[in-house]
Amino acid sequence: MKPKVYDEDVREFVQQQRGAFLVLSHDALFNKNLRSTLQRHLHIKDDCVFNVVNHEQMHRELRLLTGQGRRIVFFVEREINGKYSHDLVQFIKNQFQDVLIIILTGEVAREILIYLHEIGANNVITKPISPDILIEKIAFTVKPRGQIGEMIDAGKRLNEAGAYAEAAEMAAKILEIKPGSPAALLVLGDSYKGQGMMDDALAAYTEASRNGKLFLDPLKKIAELHKLTGNVREETRHLERLDKRSPLNVDRKIAIGDNYMSLGERDKAVEVFDDAIKLATREAMAQVGRVTRTIAEHCIGSAPDISEKYLRQSIEAKKGMLDKSDIETFNRLGITLRKQGKWEQAIEEYRKAIKIAPTDAGLFYNMAMAYSEGRQYQDAYNFLDKALRINPELWSTSDTVCVNIASVFLRSARKDQAMEILQKALSANPGFERAKALLREM
Repeated sequence: MKPKVYDEDVREFVQQQRGAFLVLSHDALFNKNLRSTLQRHLHIKDDCVFNVVNHEQMHRELRLLTGQGRRIVFFVEREINGKYSHDLVQFIKNQFQDVLIIILTGEVAREILIYLHEIGANNVITKPISPDILIEKIAFTVKPRGQIGEMIDAGKRLNEAGAYAEAAEMAAKILEIKPGSPAALLVLGDSYKGQGMMDDALAAYTEASRNGKLFLDPLKKIAELHKLTGNVREETRHLERLDKRSPLNVDRKIAIGDNYMSLGERDKAVEVFDDAIKLATREAMAQVGRVTRTIAEHCIGSAPDISEKYLRQSIEAKKGMLDKSDIETFNRLGITLRKQGKWEQAIEEYRKAIKIAPTDAGLFYNMAMAYSEGRQYQDAYNFLDKALRINPELWSTSDTVCVNIASVFLRSARKDQAMEILQKALSANPGFERAKALLREM
């Protein structure tokens, strides 16, 4: 159960701090979910939500809201119209430092999550998301947890205002409460740096790095300090440590290569530059994949053969670089093939996807549907059983999924299981006519 304190934190943000939610997303379900959560769960009027559909509208609303002194949480899709919004996030963080950013995405690899936080995301939401978790995500974004979080924010503000001695005092108070706190040590290091005490700043950052091994900021600050003092060798060493933890930053790879060139180590520089090119190529191929997938989605209803062509191109564009973010493409390709009666080819594509995401219940369900369409009911049951072992509540996803599951049970001579699923569905939705009809048929 979601603690009520999260509800109060979000209400306080909107009602007392003049908070506003700026949303750049074409996902109608998320937009509806956000407004519904505020209205029905928190009893907040949705006039604090401002939806925009492009960058021009976003910039206009952002200037207007900040000019009114509003606190802003900016929800933005990781991908808008086939393009990553990473540059946009970095721009907003540089130009509107007080804006809190929540990036919306599907399931992605850990390295991508790390990179999203590194470029400026205050939080990341993996969709779909329930109202309770959405409230919790917003609460953790708009309000630091507890006394220490508030003190750390105060220390950062003091440093930003040039009140370095006061910031150091605040950091000392935090360290008395929580010795070794990496965030407090960063506040302390920044205060020393502001006063020109570089050795003391380096010592504070280094201790923060030791105490927060998964925390990127200490390493970034150490690298910046070495750059400031002209220690190229140490700057490079810490940039490389950052690169190991967050390997998707092309600009950092280029900076490492530049440093090796200035150190006269050309072979190492070329090796790093080659890595940067490979990463940039991967991003470009992903972009091609997104464009072809978008075209395929426009054709899937009226011309599944054309949709199949472009979905295959989307997968081919990322050959050798496929990950969990491509599962939806495989699913759509499978559905497109099934629309054309090519259920065996659909199964081949689902098998490829399962190698990437072996615990994705949806893939096993789709595999079962393909076998069912081929009248291979025992195989359909076997894959459906695997799907339900991964997600026992899969039947409740939608009415169609529920009926499809019951139909496979029935056709594979498992009438009792079919009846059990349908009765569960009717207990949740007594007006479910398709479930009633299938029960009458049995």
